[in-house]
Amino acid sequence: MRSWPERIELFVENEEQMKSKMKLKWIFVAAVVLTAVLVLRPKDNKFLPDDLVGHWTTSAPKYTDRFLELSEVVVIFGTGEDNIDVNFISSVDKRVEGGSTLYTINYHDPKGMDGQVSFYWNPSEKVIRLKNQKRIVWEKVEEPF
Repeated sequence: MRSWPERIELFVENEEQMKSKMKLKWIFVAAVVLTAVLVLRPKDNKFLPDDLVGHWTTSAPKYTDRFLELSEVVVIFGTGEDNIDVNFISSVDKRVEGGSTLYTINYHDPKGMDGQVSFYWNPSEKVIRLKNQKRIVWEKVEEPF
């Protein structure tokens, strides 16, 4: 049989080993949570800035019955005569070109077809210019409600 000092010494050693194991478990849990947050968090370039979210129209005569609606999850094209195309955003890329930012929205429609729309945004002008139609200005229409 062990003496009291030996028993106390064994108890202290066991307690230290348990604390060490608990620390390792917490470090492992923290590493798993951190990894999950980093992997599952939304990418910075996935969402559009608030200034771009909304309903956009142009005064260009050829496109008077057209519109562009942007949100964080969909891009809607008003294609005239009350027709709309709803598309789900899969990614948004942005890069600075000159004094403007070029946004490229990659999307897919409900049937799974992929598409892309690119436009320039200049925060000081607060207008959109489609990459393939730089002369046509699209302005954000404030919602009435």
